[in-house]
Amino acid sequence: MGSREWSRMMDTAKMNQAIRIAKLYYELHYNQLEIAAREGISKSSVSRILKNAMDMGIIEVRIKDSVLADSSLENELIERFPIKRAIIVPDLVGNPQILMQDVCAALAEDLPRYIKNDSVIGVTWGHALAVLAQQLPKMKRKGVSVIQLTGGFSRAIFESGALDVLKRFVDSVGGIGYQIPAPAMVAEPSIVDALKKDPQIQEILEMAEVCQTAIYSVGNLERPSIVYEMGLIDENDYKDFSRRGAVGDCCSHFINKNGELFDKKIDARVVGASLETIKKIPNKLVVAVGKEKEKILTAALRGGLVDSLYIDEPTAELIVRHNPIN
Repeated sequence: MGSREWSRMMDTAKMNQAIRIAKLYYELHYNQLEIAAREGISKSSVSRILKNAMDMGIIEVRIKDSVLADSSLENELIERFPIKRAIIVPDLVGNPQILMQDVCAALAEDLPRYIKNDSVIGVTWGHALAVLAQQLPKMKRKGVSVIQLTGGFSRAIFESGALDVLKRFVDSVGGIGYQIPAPAMVAEPSIVDALKKDPQIQEILEMAEVCQTAIYSVGNLERPSIVYEMGLIDENDYKDFSRRGAVGDCCSHFINKNGELFDKKIDARVVGASLETIKKIPNKLVVAVGKEKEKILTAALRGGLVDSLYIDEPTAELIVRHNPIN
């Protein structure tokens, strides 16, 4: 190893430490003595590193760690799956909440590049979208329509947050929002057929056909989950779906390990844009965090349901490791 490469590695290690200490201090509210004990350094060193981080511009209103995106890991994902980009965020603190915020912040920072005037964007709901929605920037756009890609009403006493996500996206782009006034899944396909005759839902589904950008996450087939809490599927459904090869859902469409619909009859109960319609959207931005998402993310990647992936580094590494290039 040459001296220049060694120097670069040391610089990266110091940068990682500075960002990690900044996150512990400003976001997790550790005091400097606690950080010193955790890092194995003196309290004065912690104070000096925090000052240097401020001087270097790492610490502003929020902690900027997008500079540490792993381009080599991104290339490995692009080599394995039909995606355009992979934005990979390191887990510097080991806190799931902070990691989710960091990954969503990376997407929020990129979002303006995808949103054009006189365009349609589609959104869903769930924990990741709720975190993302709180970090959306204000964008000066004209004629933007924001649609729900799937119904967000709950069949149980549970708040999905779907309307709040929609409102925050509308506020961000200064556009008009269109809500699907129905659950994501109903009991019978005949109910879906009837709902699709509603002018409001019909208009939204037509807009989905010309949607330019979709922002959503994926749900793994585990409990607890939002689709379970909302009463869309029950315990028996979970067991049946898993036994027959479902690995999770994408925009309420349950898919198998290859990213295909696992059961067309079940899918006929979904109120929203079809999986084929979603696949045709030019910019599909998917955000997901956590190793438990590995199977459903891999399925979505294989199935062409992702164009730009926003993901944490540990999960990205797991996906690459379990999908070697033959």
